[in-house]
Amino acid sequence: MKLKFTTFLLSTISFSFGQTTEKIIIPNGVVYNYASHKINEKVKKLIAESISQKDYYSILDKSLIIGPTLWNRFQNIESLKGIPGNVVFHIDDMKVDGKMSQDLDDSKKIWNEVKKEISGDYKIRKANEDELKYYWSTISFDIEEPLFILETEHHNYILNFLKTNMKLLWIDEFPIKKSYYNPIDNGTYKTDGSFKIYQSGNEVYMTDKGNKETKLEKVILLSSDIDLKNNSSVEDLSLIVDKTNKIFEELFKNSDKSGKIIVQFELGKNKNEIQFAVRDDLDLEIMKTFEERLYLEKYPNSKKDTIKFQLVYKVNSYNDIN
Repeated sequence: MKLKFTTFLLSTISFSFGQTTEKIIIPNGVVYNYASHKINEKVKKLIAESISQKDYYSILDKSLIIGPTLWNRFQNIESLKGIPGNVVFHIDDMKVDGKMSQDLDDSKKIWNEVKKEISGDYKIRKANEDELKYYWSTISFDIEEPLFILETEHHNYILNFLKTNMKLLWIDEFPIKKSYYNPIDNGTYKTDGSFKIYQSGNEVYMTDKGNKETKLEKVILLSSDIDLKNNSSVEDLSLIVDKTNKIFEELFKNSDKSGKIIVQFELGKNKNEIQFAVRDDLDLEIMKTFEERLYLEKYPNSKKDTIKFQLVYKVNSYNDIN
């Protein structure tokens, strides 16, 4: 009897551990509240059923918020144009549009458009750090599970449910950018993750028109985080940006013409290369001097492997919207 009791006890303990809520990495500053394993598994099942079964809308209610990235793609779909309930999201200094459905039939229309885009295999998983940082930037409340990412070949949908009734409260899309066309070498760069863009020292997931001005617009990293970490440092990259900014501001601050400049740095162990691309009506005489000044500067080399990044400047221009 004692042996049987011990076996039963071990089985019970093993089962209990198996039901532990899956923990994830929460970015600094993000408030994230877990739901029970039982609730999360029930919602995952409901999502799968809503995808596989026709006219099955158990996850929907009349109220459904569509976040800014997904609505940016969906707003021109004919069947969705008539949905009332415009929403404006305040993300940092930007104002971006979204939508709030207040009718079950409208919620069904939105979900049907999502289902049309799921043509192959998909995965229902918890959010990673980047996805949490993006979602946190769009909302004005604490993140509460059930929260899942519906990952397909081309899109990562963010699905946030109400714990009380397991209805979909919020749907959006993580603004993943897996390819980038480089106008300098006419190549298309691809990544399994997403190309990272920085403005004013902060990673950004979307940009608006901004102000018409002359300044560094953004930094685009064309090498992976691991390659950058192994071959350079924050101090070295900051030094390059600061030197380039100083020369740019000195030369272009009083220019009357407008346009964009891309400065591409390719740092090697023994040799660095700098390439340029320009757009619109830039003052080419000033541009020539800008290039000459940058070629004369001494920049840090990489530790071993080549790394590549771009500085995008605007001259009397607005931001490129992405």
